[in-house]
Amino acid sequence: MRYFMKKKLLLLIILLLTVLFGCSKTGDEYLSEAKALYQNKEYNKALPFYNKACEKENLKACMFLADIYKKGTIVSADNSKSLEYYKKSFLLADIYCQKNSKDACKTLSYLYENGLGVNIDLVKADEASSKACDLGDAASCYYQAKINADNITAFISYTDKACQNNLAYACLVLGNTYLTGFNESMTEVKKDIEKGILYIKKACEMNNEICVNLADIYISGDDVEQDYNTAVIYYETALKYYKKLCTEKNDDNPACRTIDIIKSKYLAM
Repeated sequence: MRYFMKKKLLLLIILLLTVLFGCSKTGDEYLSEAKALYQNKEYNKALPFYNKACEKENLKACMFLADIYKKGTIVSADNSKSLEYYKKSFLLADIYCQKNSKDACKTLSYLYENGLGVNIDLVKADEASSKACDLGDAASCYYQAKINADNITAFISYTDKACQNNLAYACLVLGNTYLTGFNESMTEVKKDIEKGILYIKKACEMNNEICVNLADIYISGDDVEQDYNTAVIYYETALKYYKKLCTEKNDDNPACRTIDIIKSKYLAM
């Protein structure tokens, strides 16, 4: 009898623990549900899930709440609530950045730079951004490149990191820097046509819309030997990209307008 009582008590304890902890969702799970509701424009239903996710220390959810209360998008603007969520976001970003989360370091840099939930501190913003770059965040690497544009060695290093982390635009910028001998801030670098073309080819591979730039280079013959056949290949690659964005002819659609521009270059050939 005592054995069965003990077994029954053990089952009750297991059941209680399951109720208390087994059904508890993670912050990521709450955030996923919130996003699905938000995308379906069920904003009133989404908001409690964002709150739950933030309570579970999900940084993205806390930042979302801070932003919407600041801007007054799907809720009435409330600076007090916005500040509360920015402060929590800052604490979480600081903790997670120390644990080497590149997204958290990028967010921490943004909060320091703009004085959201913390006093403005551009030195700490720079440190957090640099760490995010080292952890593989391409946007942070490109940000570092821009703020170090007067130092051509640092500019090239950071832009290359952004490019290697698959930011196509960074590859294009670095390619143009080597082709022209100057970066966007007119800081001089030794021209290197071969390097320039390689970087722009890499950009074209990652983002086919950039292939237009490569085609233009081969059609002009300014930096490389003029090659119409190669130019056509890159124009056609870009056209395939834009045609996916222009399913119906519409002059207000930028992709459709770009198709017309590319085709006019074909005719000019």
